[in-house]
Order: sequence, then C-alpha cells, then structure tokens
Amino acid sequence: MSNEQQYWQQQAQQAPQVPEASQVSGAPYAPPNQETFLQYQQQPQGAWQQQYPPYSAPRTPGDEPEADADYYVPHYTVLDPEPDPEPEPGYVLPEVPVSAWSVDNSRSAWISRGVLVLILLVQAGLSYRLDGSAFPQEAKFLTSDGTLSGLVSGAGLAGARTLSLAWALGATALLFGATRLLFNARAGLAAAAMYSVLESTAFTGRYASAHSLSLFLLAAALWLLARTRQSTPAAVLVAAPFAALAPFAAYAAALYLPSLTVLAVLTAYRFRGVGAFVRGALFAAATGALCFVGVRLNGTPSGWNAHGTDSALSLLKESAQWGGIVLLVAVIGAVGFVRRARMGEMPWAEGSAPGAVRRASLGLTLCATALLAPLYQAYLGNGSSLHIHVGFGLLFAVPMAGLGISRMMGAHFRYPQIGIMIYVAALVVGMAQTQDLYRPPDSAGMIAALRGVVTEKGAKGSYLSDDPEISAYYLRTRTDPGQWHQAGRGSALASAVKKGSYDAVVLRTASVPAELRGSGTYRLLAVVRSADKDSGQAPYRIWVKR
Repeated sequence: MSNEQQYWQQQAQQAPQVPEASQVSGAPYAPPNQETFLQYQQQPQGAWQQQYPPYSAPRTPGDEPEADADYYVPHYTVLDPEPDPEPEPGYVLPEVPVSAWSVDNSRSAWISRGVLVLILLVQAGLSYRLDGSAFPQEAKFLTSDGTLSGLVSGAGLAGARTLSLAWALGATALLFGATRLLFNARAGLAAAAMYSVLESTAFTGRYASAHSLSLFLLAAALWLLARTRQSTPAAVLVAAPFAALAPFAAYAAALYLPSLTVLAVLTAYRFRGVGAFVRGALFAAATGALCFVGVRLNGTPSGWNAHGTDSALSLLKESAQWGGIVLLVAVIGAVGFVRRARMGEMPWAEGSAPGAVRRASLGLTLCATALLAPLYQAYLGNGSSLHIHVGFGLLFAVPMAGLGISRMMGAHFRYPQIGIMIYVAALVVGMAQTQDLYRPPDSAGMIAALRGVVTEKGAKGSYLSDDPEISAYYLRTRTDPGQWHQAGRGSALASAVKKGSYDAVVLRTASVPAELRGSGTYRLLAVVRSADKDSGQAPYRIWVKR
C-alpha cells in the first residue's frame, strides 16, 4: 500500500460518524449550533481535489482517485468573438499623378491658382517696364488695312499694347493648364514661371502686333490636345481651328503645326492605344483643310520664306542666348522623365504610367520643337524677328523644363533652392535682354517738328523718311500712309535729291549725307536729338524743299 493510500485511510477512520438518512427519518429537524457546525465542516466531494500535504509524493496520471458519481463536469466549447467590422475610411488618396506627387483637391487647386496669379503679375510688370514710342513694325501694323489691325487701331498704340499683354498672359495661363494635365500642377507652375520671364514673352507682351495672338492660339491648341486626350478621337477637332488660325496671325506659327500633330498622338496613346493615330490623322486633316480655306480667302502669309544675308552661325548663337537656359533645363527634365515615370515621393503608389518609348518620344518632340525657328531662319539667313520667333518654340519646350525643375527640387521639395536659382537666373537674363532689345526710336521731337511741315505743304505732299511707318502713324490725321516713302542711301538718295520730288526728307543719321551737303534744292530745317542721352540713337535731321 502506498503512502498516499495509507493517508486517506487514516483520515477516514478519524472522521466522525454521521447517521444515515434511514436512522433519522421522522425526527424533528434541529439546526446545529456553532460548535457542531465547526465540528462537522463539509469536506470536498472529491477527495482528490484536496491539496496534498507537503510530504506527499508526486502523483502520476494513473494514481488519481476516481471522482464521485454525483460530480458534474459540464461540456462546453469556447468560441472566439466575431471581429468588429472595419470602419469606413474618412478619406481615400486618389491615384498618384505621373512624374510627381500632387493631389488636385479643392485646396491645392486654389493654391495653384493663387501662385499662377502672382506669376502673371510678375510677367505683366516685366512687360509694362518697357515703354517708349512706336516701333516701325508697330506703326505699320496699326496703319495697315488688315482686318485685325483695323479692329485694334482705333484703340491706339496703348490699347494695342494692352491687348497684346492680355493675349500673352492668356498664353501663359493656358501653358500652365496644359503642363498640369500632361504632368502635374507643380511642373505646371514651374513651367509658367520660367516662360513668364523670358525675353520673348516680355517683349511680345508690350509689342503691338499679332505675335502674341498667334502664341495664344498655339497655347490654346496645346491645352485642348491635353484636355481631350482621354476623350474620343473626334474630340480633337475642337483644337484644329485654333491651330489653323495661328499662322495667319504670325507666319512663324506654321512651323509648329507638325509638332501639334505629333502631340495629338502622343498625348492620347496611353489611353487610346492605336486609336491615338486616328486622333492624329483627324487633327492633321482638319487643320490642313482649314489652312487651305484660309489661304484661298486671305492669301499666303508673307515673309515665311524670305531669304537674307545674315550669318547662320550668328543667328544660332543669338538663339542660344535667348532660350539656352530653358532648353537645357528641358533636356534635363526629358532625361529624368525617360529614366523614371514617377518620383519617389510615394513608392507604394500604384497606377498606370506611360512606357519608356512614349516618354522618350514626348520629351524629344517637346525639346526638338524649340530648335525649329532657329534652324529654319539660319537656313534662310534671315534674322527678322528671331528673338520673337524663338518664343514660339519655347512654348513647347517649357512644359518639359517645368518637369525638369520639379525633378531637380526632389521629392517633397527637398532642394527648393535649385528651383529658385534657376528662376532667378532666367529672370535676370530675361530682364537684361529685353531692356537691350526694346529700344524704340525716340520720335516724339521729330513728329512735333514735322507737324508744321505737313500743315504748310497740305495733305497731298510726298515725304521721304528713314522711318516712314512711324511718321505715317503719328501723322495719320493729316496724311495717308501712301504719302510716306522709305529713304535709301547712295545713288538712290542722290537721285531723289536731284529730282526734288519730295516735299521733306527725314533721315536718322549722325552726320549730313554727302548727297544733301550743299544741296540747292533742300535746306536743313531741324536737328532733333533723343531725350535719352544714353540711348545711343542718332539724331533726326529734317530737310524741306526751298
């Protein structure tokens, strides 16, 4: 017998004897007193549940005593509680745009618009700082019998310049919209900031001509191509009228119609696949048809194929000075775009992105378009208005330059100083170049002196001048443009002086020409010098017939 069994046997012998129920049946019930209750404390029903004494040996699984028959062990299964349902998210991040992280919600949209307004104010300030008399081409535009010039000539020179500024500001705003649609809002703001401080932008904003209108039409066509990139191919037809009208405002815009056709395909290929080529064909056909109708009604724009004697190397060098910074930044942006479609701001973001071939094609098209005007005019040897025409190509390269600035600043504006440095450099260069180029002749004194001459000779006189357009514009209430003729030099001037066929001769020259020195037909009436002594402008010399 084991030690444990001996222990339990001794406990059973020492326990008091309790009468059985059959012996006390019928006896009256008497509650036990406290002593009796303490003496007969109830023991556990299962003796095996009692704690073992310290000296007892450990039990093995086979030594447990059997439980009493009356002991009830419930059978149950513990179930895990059902998890609470996931709450609905209060905000869901939209799909990350291509090339950088930006969210086009209402707050960011208003912030972008506010920054754009500041950019446009800077552009307007740069244009308004340029002031002076009319350029010969401005005067020619306002005195011509064209439909557009006839509409704006009534507003005068100041009104025409204000209208040009409005078109230039509209082109910058449309450029921001197109870049935002192609890439993101941050690249759009960088592109607008770079474009607003260019020499060509500030100049055309203060130049009374149709160049700014042509830029506005090209920018509108570019924006509509980006706007309709996810629509049906037929939606591209809304951009065709703007593209077709641009060359009739300024002939240089015709160089960029093929680029618009290529962009019509590239902007939609990601969404339409092969259908993008149908979109490009529709755009090219509609634009070509409208241009053909315009030529039949209005004739071919003049000046687009005029050859000259300017050096091709010098023209390319000047073009690099006017747009080299923007083109360099655009190339950097194109290389970064080809290497990686998105920035690393949200690496876990998923979504469709354009392939490397399409990214390379888009970057090449936008950057190469900036070279069209310089190469074409270098081929012609004609530098006429090249500083303005360079801006047409930069209109297409600036979106990629804005992307380049966004990439160089890094994710979450890690290096904002790089973008600030590029902007300040472009601003300083643009201001210096614009101030140097925008030097209209100071013709106020010359016009004041001619008013008495025109009054004496009457409205039927004939006049020879170095700046016949300026005289015709400012004296348009007294003379007709046909009464003013362009002065020559050498034998042409000598023949005109000898015949005496002109009532007055107005030359801008530092010294008296030999053809008029000692002339018996004309006498020197006045020498009018510029009010700005630092302008370097030669004085006007006015001769009248004796």
